Amino acid sequence: MFSVLSPRRIAAVAAGAALLSLTAACGAGSNTALCNEAQKLFTDYSSNAATISGDLNKFNEANQKFSADLKALAAKADGELASALNDFSATWGSLKIDPSNPAGAATAVQDLGTKAQQATTKLASACS
Repeated sequence: MFSVLSPRRIAAVAAGAALLSLTAACGAGSNTALCNEAQKLFTDYSSNAATISGDLNKFNEANQKFSADLKALAAKADGELASALNDFSATWGSLKIDPSNPAGAATAVQDLGTKAQQATTKLASACS
């Protein structure tokens, strides 16, 4: 049987992976301040995802807020950083878990992981 916790744990792991890549990349270049803001957003999202592990509605709301926060940060950036933040925003904005469709949830989370990896590479490059 599908576990309600699985999508959130996987999403938190994906956010954590992005955070680790971003942490390694931050500290140099002209985008340092914005990269540090992005790092804080990822940290806050990861913490929040862990605390709401049993409520899919709150999880979906957290994804939308994270997406909006990333989009707002992207508006302050330009070039590769703006593009990477917008990619992350679109990725998390499209993640909606329907508790009545476990197969769809598994597919959505798998897609999230793939897109997050691509965006992480782009973000790490922009923040280096």
